[in-house]
Amino acid sequence: NTSELTGESKPVSITVRCSSATFMESTNIGFYSTMVEQGTGEAVVIATGDNTVLGKMSKLTRGSSGDEVTGLHREVNRFVLFVCVCTLVGITILWITWGAWLNQDHHAFLSYDANIVNSIGMIVGFLPVGLPSAVTLVLTIVAKQMYRQRVLVKSLQIVETFNSVSVIATDKTGTLTQNKMTITHILWDTEGVYKVPSNVPEPAKPETILQTIRRLSSGAIETARRLSVGAATAVRKLSSGNINQPQRMSSAFNDDNEANNIPNEASEVQIQAFRDLLLGAALCNNAEKQMVQDAQIGQDVSKMKSELCVVGDAADTALYNLCVDKCYIDIDKVRKVNPRLKALPFNSSNKFMITANEIETLDSSIPQQERTILVLLKGAPDIVIQRCSTYKMNNDDIAPLDNEMKNKLFKRQEELGKSGYRVIAMSQLRFTRQEYDDMMQNYKDKQRAASSQEGEDLNGFPSNNYCFVGLFSLLDPPRPEVPDAVLKARRAQIRVAMVTGDHPTTAKAIAKQVNILTTEIADMNGVDTFKLEKDQNGKSMLHLYRNEKLVETHEPGDIKRTDSLSKNAKDMMRRASIASGDLVVTEPPWYERIWIAIRSQFMELETDVDSTNKMEYIPYAIVVAGAEINYMDDFMWDWVLSHQELVFARTSPEQKLKIVSEFQRRGEVVAVTGDGTNDAPALKCAHLGVAMQSGTEVSKEAGDMILLDNNFASIIQAIETGRLLSDNLKKVAVYLLPGGSWSQIWPVFFNLWFGMPLALSAFLATIFCMVNDVFMSLAMVTEKPERDIMSRAPSIRSKDHLLNLKLLFHAYVLVGNFECFTGFFCFCYYWIDNHVPFYSFMFTFEHFGTNPVTPYSVDQLAKMTLVAQSVYYCSVCLFQFFNYFATRTRYTSIIEHNPLWGKGQNLYVFAAMIVSAGIQLIVTQIGWFNRTFATGPVPVKYVMPTLGFGMAWLLIDELRKWCIRRWPRGFIARMAW
Repeated sequence: NTSELTGESKPVSITVRCSSATFMESTNIGFYSTMVEQGTGEAVVIATGDNTVLGKMSKLTRGSSGDEVTGLHREVNRFVLFVCVCTLVGITILWITWGAWLNQDHHAFLSYDANIVNSIGMIVGFLPVGLPSAVTLVLTIVAKQMYRQRVLVKSLQIVETFNSVSVIATDKTGTLTQNKMTITHILWDTEGVYKVPSNVPEPAKPETILQTIRRLSSGAIETARRLSVGAATAVRKLSSGNINQPQRMSSAFNDDNEANNIPNEASEVQIQAFRDLLLGAALCNNAEKQMVQDAQIGQDVSKMKSELCVVGDAADTALYNLCVDKCYIDIDKVRKVNPRLKALPFNSSNKFMITANEIETLDSSIPQQERTILVLLKGAPDIVIQRCSTYKMNNDDIAPLDNEMKNKLFKRQEELGKSGYRVIAMSQLRFTRQEYDDMMQNYKDKQRAASSQEGEDLNGFPSNNYCFVGLFSLLDPPRPEVPDAVLKARRAQIRVAMVTGDHPTTAKAIAKQVNILTTEIADMNGVDTFKLEKDQNGKSMLHLYRNEKLVETHEPGDIKRTDSLSKNAKDMMRRASIASGDLVVTEPPWYERIWIAIRSQFMELETDVDSTNKMEYIPYAIVVAGAEINYMDDFMWDWVLSHQELVFARTSPEQKLKIVSEFQRRGEVVAVTGDGTNDAPALKCAHLGVAMQSGTEVSKEAGDMILLDNNFASIIQAIETGRLLSDNLKKVAVYLLPGGSWSQIWPVFFNLWFGMPLALSAFLATIFCMVNDVFMSLAMVTEKPERDIMSRAPSIRSKDHLLNLKLLFHAYVLVGNFECFTGFFCFCYYWIDNHVPFYSFMFTFEHFGTNPVTPYSVDQLAKMTLVAQSVYYCSVCLFQFFNYFATRTRYTSIIEHNPLWGKGQNLYVFAAMIVSAGIQLIVTQIGWFNRTFATGPVPVKYVMPTLGFGMAWLLIDELRKWCIRRWPRGFIARMAW
């Protein structure tokens, strides 16, 4: 069983003969991690450890280290670096001012010790004490949200990457769909069809009045949606001139059993082709019932219960359930009386399965060598039909299968694919036991005679001249939450590309159901395709089609672009080059290594791609077949990846890796899903690898996150969580910078330059930074996402940093200056109201209280200074409350996103405000604190102006946000953080 490596659940037969030049397809190689399901044998070990196929793949996708520097690390490091530089600059200015001027001209004003205290206060003021705890708390909140969303993230720091994702390359089966395939129709000949009866629904419970209103309202919305889709289709018909073309029915055929004179009970259908199809579904099938123990996340292993489940791949399981649940066949008995003699399992190369069974005979007098052997061929219709020479008609006759009939069958398959069905074909051959034994003996003789065999090896089974019996249509319905999740991604300007191994027609139909292909683009504008065809001169050319009309031809060229944005991709290519000997590693000098290590802490390594200059998208959809990907050059990749809606069908894991790397070379940040070991390189190469819980261990090791429910909608929720994390960290920065640094350094500089009393002591500055602001910033990181968070474009990693000029301008020039003015206004109001004129405390330096003369003694002025400092402290703390409510939304109004109710509810802020206010009262109103830490009791009236200034700032910021919403391309919007 090689499913661990190839993803194919069917076991393969291993021989001593080389059957293929492809290492992974040869039948004389056994791989590490695969399991022997049947038989015995001896083998020669040719590789161990990292030299095995699994080891090489694991080594290639292995991370460089567990403490790799992520984008979030760099953003926090930049913040700290900015603060440290500002602190050093501020202290340098402070000491230059003191040494060059104050110590010379105003020696008695500020002593050496007092300047050291001011320096400490400036250091404390600048340091973002609330940032580490805010980052820790926001990551904890993200972890809890991810757990609720059934997402396991290996490193929470990688969540910041979600904010930049611009393309999601997703699988179809199990991710977009439910991976619960069911057989819906059985088809034979050109017209024969049997609709498999659905389960009888349970009687509905009586609904309440609220449920009735909800049902009626949702029905009205659905009706409006259908009308809009119908109108769009009509417009497309009018624009294309096909006004008289009839509307295609939702079903590709008339599937009414009564209208077709076919009984609903399968046992009553007397058509031989139908009976042969059911027999083939039971015999050419590896699904079976087994006892299974499956532990859920968080479940006690000791409490696991064994359940009897059907085990097998999705298609075989669907056929098994058809026989047992719909047609009431005792499949175990059928298999027992029709024993299997030999089987050729399904593989990715053949795309079909062959079995041989000895058919039950009721006449025991028939000799063993004359008994019937039924050889069944089941697989992809385009492969199976080509191997057939006859077909079974509706009247049980056998007729030749000519090209005209094959085209009719292919057209029927195409119609089914357009409706979203997956199709499986069934054919058969009958031999006597003597003919079968002779055929197998002839095969064994050929094996012994030749060391290698040319052509395909079918284990002795015939390759052609089968009799076509019919088709099974399977439906794997989309997950109900996926269409809305895809629309949510589109609103967030994230392109969703389907990368699947299914037939292009089926992939296109499912893509329409889940909104990857939309009415507005795919139906109204058109779907592009291309094919490799020969022109009149016999030269191979790529023909580009739009709505099946030729629009351009292109001669295939070479791929010259080798750049890549992904660090993981570069590491993989480097390790592969080292392993192959193409690259000799030379260590740079020690000082270069140190410089590179320091730079990597603050910025990403240079790349050949400028991610700010992405390609322009064209409003068309495209469906690309995997067979054509190998012929694509740079021009074709540019053309294909510029489409807004993309579907890649019949792709291999190697082609998925190619698609991911080509997206990256065009400046896209890519998230890719995968579940097989062969998906591991693509998962590691992508900026964000999304592995599946049902996948292999190697894919989980290569991925950055694991979807515990294999659900695509969880990816969109994770992206929203990543954007929320980025938003909240920026809000924390905007909140901390005005009060935590700007409003604390200016009292020191004003004290030095203007000779006024110090407006904020070092102790109060420390309390403000380490206590008041910390609680408020912790409340900030618990904010809910704004309404427009998933309508913004993905952030550009090279431009959108935690700290940028727009954010600094808003925090310092707008909020910081307004907050400083408010604090100094209350500070001056206290002095003037206590009969100390403005010019009696400004520009006085060491003469404060004596020149000009005030009505207070020096001791009294010293006590009043303590009170004035406490007034400034309380004023700034109070203004930070208003700053919080202005900062908690970037563009949304506080009325729409209020903290009291609704989606923006955040009651933690009120608890933080109570704590902050309580700390102010303790520090300023309790006598012991006044005496011990040199603070003073604050009369309430001197802080009241802050309420007016705070409300004024809140209104100004609301006006700014309104202008941004009203004129999203205006000057104010371009200046917004």
